Amino acid sequence: MSPLKSSLAALLGLTLPFAALRAQDSDSPPVSPVMREVSPGVYEIGKIHLDQKARSVRFPGLLNMKDGNLEYLLVTDQGNVHESLLVTDIQPNDLHFSMLLLGAKGSGEKASGEMPPGQIDAKYLKSAPPLKGDRINITVEWKAGDAVKSTPVEDWIINTTRKKPMERGPWIYNGSMFNEGRFLAQLEGAFAALVTYPAALINNPRRGNDDDSVWIVNEKAIPAVKTPVDITIQLLPATDAKATP
Repeated sequence: MSPLKSSLAALLGLTLPFAALRAQDSDSPPVSPVMREVSPGVYEIGKIHLDQKARSVRFPGLLNMKDGNLEYLLVTDQGNVHESLLVTDIQPNDLHFSMLLLGAKGSGEKASGEMPPGQIDAKYLKSAPPLKGDRINITVEWKAGDAVKSTPVEDWIINTTRKKPMERGPWIYNGSMFNEGRFLAQLEGAFAALVTYPAALINNPRRGNDDDSVWIVNEKAIPAVKTPVDITIQLLPATDAKATP
């Protein structure tokens, strides 16, 4: 077995609890996600495409909103779809499993605590511990006629305070948290939050992340609602992982 496959096999054993979280409320035995090598260093985990050399994962989603305020970047169809830019039918536990295979640390595999309040505001954030984790870039790709287009996902969001598109730059992969044995990202269908939410796998480090009135859809930049997109998350090396001011 190659060093890469040995490393992945070891991580697979360490992260099996995340593979079983979808069935945690049933009597079914834990089932690990199906991981298939499609080429050297490239794997498929369900609908997730993992590229070990590029340190990235890619998976399908849909553009979910054409206008209005945003609190989330990405959720499942069981999450807060009325305030999320994007939706996907992959599962948060499978994405977290894939990110762990890439080497993301986050805090989800260790963090535990009380359930975050349903409405996180500036008062809560003032006393809450800062979220920690690796830095990631997020891009979206879609088809416009015969052309394939790609952009940092920040271009699809407007900061109403600055009256400009969201600053390009890294996001925090904090990895969600556990509460009473439940993995909250999976429980709530929360992948990525614009307004700080510890239960989400990914959070926004920019100013305005404590205000649910700051972020809106950039209507001029987005394609039509329900447009299929490919979402790519790239884990940044430590030397490139600079937080956005």
